[in-house]
Amino acid sequence: MPTTPVATAAVDIGHVGVRFELFLSGDLAISLKPVRPVADDRALRACTLKALRAMAKGLMVSGVGSYSPTISSPAAEFNQVGYRFQAPNTMTFTGGCSVTFGQRCECGDVGVTGEVRYSLDVTAMPSDGRQIEAAESTQARAWFRRHEEELASIGVVVLVAVPIPPGQLVSV
Repeated sequence: MPTTPVATAAVDIGHVGVRFELFLSGDLAISLKPVRPVADDRALRACTLKALRAMAKGLMVSGVGSYSPTISSPAAEFNQVGYRFQAPNTMTFTGGCSVTFGQRCECGDVGVTGEVRYSLDVTAMPSDGRQIEAAESTQARAWFRRHEEELASIGVVVLVAVPIPPGQLVSV
């Protein structure tokens, strides 16, 4: 998996802007059952990338104002195991993700399966562009208290898939 986010979103809710970044780490098994012989490996790679991009679509985050937001996806099941505060203004929620996804493309049927780790970074920033003061508390409880009303008002956020570069795929 890439070291960059696989999906992101940003929400401005008045005096606070909130950025969401979803990272996956680990390996996924990608299988391709061609419908007919394909002479060009580039077509197979393009078909696989198309399926990976589609897999990251439809990701939604709800319950943002809590210690355990829910990530839902038609392609994966997310299970949170923890959270941590990263000074000065980010909460990172971590856990496991079970991926089971299939898609038909012009070359054949692509399957993506595996167990990976995830981290969801939720960063709250002043919308007026001022810097976060270093003297502010670096405790998770204080962060939630400071932003809970704004975060709870968000409801559901739809994450936008970030394209995966072709160089990130490894043939085995």
